[in-house]
Amino acid sequence: MGYYIRHLPSKKTSPQWKVQFVSYRLSDQKGSHRPNPKREWDIPYERWQALGFHHLMVLSEARARAKQLNAQRYLRGQEERLRQMNIKKWEARKRYEAFLPSEFVAEFENRFIRKRDSQTEQGLRSTTRAFILWNAAQKMIVAVAVDPSEWFYFTNQIYDYFFELRLGIRYIGAVIKIANLWGFFFSRKLARPFLPIPLPRGYERQRLLDAHFEKTEGASGGSKPISPIDLMKMGGTASLRNFNWIFLSVWFGLRPKEIDSLHDKEFWRLEVLPTGKKILWVYQTKIIGIPKEDRWKPIAILFDEQEFALNIVKSGNFKRPLAKTMGKYFGTGVTLYGGRKGFTDLMLSKNQSLENISVWMGHSTLQRTWRSYKQRRKFHLAGF
Repeated sequence: MGYYIRHLPSKKTSPQWKVQFVSYRLSDQKGSHRPNPKREWDIPYERWQALGFHHLMVLSEARARAKQLNAQRYLRGQEERLRQMNIKKWEARKRYEAFLPSEFVAEFENRFIRKRDSQTEQGLRSTTRAFILWNAAQKMIVAVAVDPSEWFYFTNQIYDYFFELRLGIRYIGAVIKIANLWGFFFSRKLARPFLPIPLPRGYERQRLLDAHFEKTEGASGGSKPISPIDLMKMGGTASLRNFNWIFLSVWFGLRPKEIDSLHDKEFWRLEVLPTGKKILWVYQTKIIGIPKEDRWKPIAILFDEQEFALNIVKSGNFKRPLAKTMGKYFGTGVTLYGGRKGFTDLMLSKNQSLENISVWMGHSTLQRTWRSYKQRRKFHLAGF
């Protein structure tokens, strides 16, 4: 948007140009059928002098003046935009300070968000997860704009805030917990009573769940499972080393990094029981919060396919496939976790207990295995 000098070579008298103002605003493009809609106005000759044009200018001089005017307009517009941004920042800061005083926030973070660590200079270290939840809680506090001592009375308004964002129910619960921690801290500072925000239950919980599922429907999430039937479709056409890698994933339910680590004999060992049964012990490189000896997980070798997988491990003839390779053979939505994703239902279909499957996958709880790895629409009947 700005001034434009249009050349008029067929005009008999001078100047052989005219001054126009061109706009690309949406409000000025109504009714236009051009590929690049715009609207043009001719500037009357009476206004030329005020703008710095005169009829003795040649075309190049007029265009230079138009360019200068446009640069001046841009600078004025930029200054106005900066002014508006500063006003919004000032308003946002004032709104933030109204509910999150900086002095209280600093003390709260040092007391509850950071953890003690003797190796840091100030004896405190940041935890990423805690700060993510704390930032989310701050956004909620500012958006709701209610004093913590009155949160309990505005519970529905707080739930509505989360409903609009369509967040996961577990994440909402974590944010509410840390917000309640701030509410208790802040109310104690001001000697005010505090009732915590209750976690959503019943209708409100279902409403938040439905909103989240509507948001994530069709979105990329966890991998789709790979079954042995899917795996056999890949055989003969794919690289043998890639096929073997996925075979290990399907029949052992290992994480991608765990499969890669099987190239190093320090990360796996084989135990043969007095009965002749074999146990493959795999070191879980992902697990770091427990002692090293507890990071080993056992996988029982029960089926012929697992015996074959064990021979693959011994040979070392396997290699992680590329993401595009997974898409080529298994379609969209399948990642390197596809084999692990289908492992629970594969073992259930072979009459194995969920307790054992959870141990083989290296999960600390049955809920983790059931919630994240069991396909909801798939069931298994003995004898079928």
